[in-house]
Amino acid sequence: KDAMEIRALYLRLMAMISETLGKDYDYVNRIVKKHTQVMNINYYPACPNQDLTFGVAPHLDMCGVIVFIQGDVSSLQVLKDGNAFVVNLADQLQVLNNGIFKRVEHKAITNHTTTLISIPTFYGPSLDTFIAPVESMVDEKHLALYRGYKFEEYMRAF
Repeated sequence: KDAMEIRALYLRLMAMISETLGKDYDYVNRIVKKHTQVMNINYYPACPNQDLTFGVAPHLDMCGVIVFIQGDVSSLQVLKDGNAFVVNLADQLQVLNNGIFKRVEHKAITNHTTTLISIPTFYGPSLDTFIAPVESMVDEKHLALYRGYKFEEYMRAF
């Protein structure tokens, strides 16, 4: 049930992003075609000496968007029913919007007194999706920052 609710949130987010790009609400969903959805569960036990442990190194994600569900953690978050939802744009959406909305470098850290659990859900395009800046984001003042490519090509290079 949670995966379906997060998917519904993703679809609403894509509708808002589509409209921000000057397109109809279903534009991004049509571009990414049959998107992938991968849900992880990350468990970070409490560690009294954080210098001795490592959560996840700083990184950028290759997919389109990531929705995180977190418990009580101190970070930028939107709370709903006691849960924190954090949404990160990733590489493919940065290309579609021609760099106007940036992907976010992020990392996971441990806590010295509290066990942390996060549940990231990654959404990406199908391998045959052609990714390129949307024409409404490109003009004489805003040249295309990225060349177009099939997502499969990006995955091989990544």
